[in-house]
Amino acid sequence: MKKIILGLFLLFGAQVFAQGRMSEDVLKKMQEEEIAALALNEEQIPAYKEINKDFTEGLQALRNSNGDRSKRFEQMRKLSEKRDEDLKELLTEDQFKKYTKMQEERREQMRGRMRDRRQN
Repeated sequence: MKKIILGLFLLFGAQVFAQGRMSEDVLKKMQEEEIAALALNEEQIPAYKEINKDFTEGLQALRNSNGDRSKRFEQMRKLSEKRDEDLKELLTEDQFKKYTKMQEERREQMRGRMRDRRQN
């Protein structure tokens, strides 16, 4: 369960690793890299940033809540699904495929890091 939760955080580029949080600078840099990799046009960029902002704020609110862990996980999953739905509407088919591939690569990187941590 821990692995899944951490994977989701990394997968969507929203939160924590080193000290429990990624800095705003790191998140902005990651977002700019995604914008470049997806070759977003000038009309897509503001909407893309807004979707990410809403997602990040939602995750932060969940992180700060004291609710049941399984309920928070479910809410996190719903936030992720909402983000994906919004992005699917915003992006072209090719851009969304690229986005999905990037997310899968991040998930695999996270899995590798988790394996390395367990071995050390």
